[in-house]
Amino acid sequence: MLEAAGLLQQIYATSRVEAADGTAVSPFPAGIPREHADEIMRLLREYGLTRTLETGMAYGISTLAIGSVHQERGEGTHIAIDPGQDTYFKGIGKLNVLRAGLEDRVRVFVERGDSALPRLRAEGVTLDFGLIDGKHLFDFALLDFFYIDRMLDLGGLVAFHDTWKPGVAEVVSFVSANRAYERLPQVDHGLTVLRKLGDDTRTGWFHHSFERGPQRAGLRYSVLSMPGRIRRRLS
Repeated sequence: MLEAAGLLQQIYATSRVEAADGTAVSPFPAGIPREHADEIMRLLREYGLTRTLETGMAYGISTLAIGSVHQERGEGTHIAIDPGQDTYFKGIGKLNVLRAGLEDRVRVFVERGDSALPRLRAEGVTLDFGLIDGKHLFDFALLDFFYIDRMLDLGGLVAFHDTWKPGVAEVVSFVSANRAYERLPQVDHGLTVLRKLGDDTRTGWFHHSFERGPQRAGLRYSVLSMPGRIRRRLS
């Protein structure tokens, strides 16, 4: 059995994941590109983050990236939420958790975030890292942030993926203008990471206008989403 880091490397090298019946499936562009996985793993190591959650598990690539850091340190737990896991993604994300030996570290919720997140908060779950990569509409991404923020420690990080999409970019703009978060340096415009500096102390009249997020799909993110061997041909 491969550990998480080895399975992650294999997926990026082959651009394939495997269903339960052995069928090979391409995980891209649904899966996060290698550069973003590397950045998330770097942040987890650098900040010592051990209580993590993601919305939008898909084929489990981001789950493997996060889980590999927990596994190598022998410390950390992860929560993955994805309503399409057993249907659209054929349970492959959950299979990859088992293949990597992460079943004792990863809890998977096959349901919508607006169902799972309030329940997790009611359970008393606390986080030091959240990855928002579920449905990329403004209201869905904002809802994910709302509940993750309620569970996130001061100094914790929240990462927004696919911030070239207007709805997600506008959530980042809203949070940056209205909440006590600072933006960390970005690897590119597809991944934005914010660090929580303070709890929500706004009054009922508080509001700062925020910039509408630009749609910046661009070549760089398209290239980042491609398998490594194709990127090398284009470079």
